[in-house]
Amino acid sequence: MSPLVITLLILLFVFIALLSGKVPYSVVGGAIVVILMFTEILTPAEALSGFGNSNVAIMFCMMILSAGLMKTHLIEKIVGLVGKVGKSEIALVAGFGLIAGALSQFMNAFVAVACLLPLINGMCRELNIKRTKVIFPVMVIALSFIFWLPVGQGAATYAQMNGYMESYGSDFRFGLFDMTILRLPGIIATTVFSIFVLPRICPEEPSMNVDQDLGREVSKSTMAPWKETAAYIIAVGTVVLMIFANTLSINTTMIACASALLIVALGILTEAQAVASINWGMIFLFAGVLPLATALTNTGASDVIADFIVMLIGGSTNPWVISIVFTLVCFVSTQFLSNTACVQVFTPLALMVCVRLGMNPVGVMGCVQIGCTASYLTPMANPGIPLCMAAGGYSLKDCVKIGILPGLLICAVGVVACPLLFPAY
Repeated sequence: MSPLVITLLILLFVFIALLSGKVPYSVVGGAIVVILMFTEILTPAEALSGFGNSNVAIMFCMMILSAGLMKTHLIEKIVGLVGKVGKSEIALVAGFGLIAGALSQFMNAFVAVACLLPLINGMCRELNIKRTKVIFPVMVIALSFIFWLPVGQGAATYAQMNGYMESYGSDFRFGLFDMTILRLPGIIATTVFSIFVLPRICPEEPSMNVDQDLGREVSKSTMAPWKETAAYIIAVGTVVLMIFANTLSINTTMIACASALLIVALGILTEAQAVASINWGMIFLFAGVLPLATALTNTGASDVIADFIVMLIGGSTNPWVISIVFTLVCFVSTQFLSNTACVQVFTPLALMVCVRLGMNPVGVMGCVQIGCTASYLTPMANPGIPLCMAAGGYSLKDCVKIGILPGLLICAVGVVACPLLFPAY
């Protein structure tokens, strides 16, 4: 069996494993490395190179920085703004939605809304507002904002995209705020729509039994004031230094590593807490996918796949057509599969097409991210949807009815904005 065929079979295994949701990410990543070495497609040094990749190190360190910020009073301070927004239905959606959006820069949107649910339920009861009009729109806003800014996991996403580009031989790279810029138009449109229109689409009464106590109160920080101040300075300093890294001739990996080290050295996180904050499955998956990209390129498999995808879309090299196809495929797929798995599956495919056609892949990769994060319709799309169903009493029909319009809206805005902001040629 030729190296090209073996590499394609490995890629097929990765797709099936990720899309099935049955195989842990760490096992998928580890299996890629072992098979590439066992079949001698790559040398051991090449197969294990992903673990020494600078972008993997940035992901690792930014997860620790994010966990450090979550130990501060940041959440409490953000939640304290709710009462200042107003007391109408629109005000509650706007207030809690934007707070959930802010929290989703540091945690999963599901966790962010779960933290706020007791407060949402309490204010709805106090103001005699239907919770069915508030909970789902808040979740849509939170999902739209998730990991939008280049802090914590958002910075890890920036590193991940650049790692893919480097591995697939693209000469282009993401800037620190490129994904933020690409997603901004869709986030604005979806947030405005969720605040002013979506409550009207939501049902007046629950369609199912409601769990009155679902969610948890925001935990109180017990961190010493000087440590909290230090955490804020480290976070802000990290972002500022990464922005001006090229001007100052500082390596971004060094910045990320120094930030994580300070978080532990100053006692903001203990060593055990820092280790526990790492998403090891994602680290192993990414470290395994990077050498797979090398194998795809070396064996010519990436060209075969790219040509096949171009053939499927009618041989078009038009970046608008390519952006529309990938956005819609990702939007549909993410309603039934983990959005994380969708990103890992479709990002390499989009990148291979762009490299094959000599396109700047930034805009198309932005469309993939937008399509994969628009997971608003079904319980399989995101754990936040079943949370909404339990807390607000929404039926599956309600979820599809409420989620379809903001989903199509954020995808449509993304398809228009991404190629305009980052032209392919």
